[in-house]
Amino acid sequence: MFDRLRDLRTVRSWHGWPVPAVVRVVSARQLAVLIDAAVASGFSRIARDVPIGPEREYLLVPGLPEMSPSLSWICRVVAIPAGGALVAPGEKLWYTLLDVTPADFHRLPRVRRRRRDELLHWMVHAAYERRRRA
Repeated sequence: MFDRLRDLRTVRSWHGWPVPAVVRVVSARQLAVLIDAAVASGFSRIARDVPIGPEREYLLVPGLPEMSPSLSWICRVVAIPAGGALVAPGEKLWYTLLDVTPADFHRLPRVRRRRRDELLHWMVHAAYERRRRA
């Protein structure tokens, strides 16, 4: 897994590990396939409680490598409305964790730059609001 990172642009995750500097996007059908693969592989992070439906798409952000029971990326899954604006005022974005094999992760399409930038702005706003309320 780490050998392949040499061929990719990486960033340092919050945990300090090098991770791919890409965000992947999947449909509800693709997410269901990834969840089934995680369950079949014996992974513990299987995107519990994420709302799955055609009105959403799912962003996968790698955060940490996992070595057991086999190599995988621990990805944060963000459920967002499909197509339009990232989030409507007052709407909740869903977060969960999913273990994804490196091969599956690298086969998934990259999120478009505009969506990635929207996610960054939303996350900064959410962090600021959380800090302000504390």
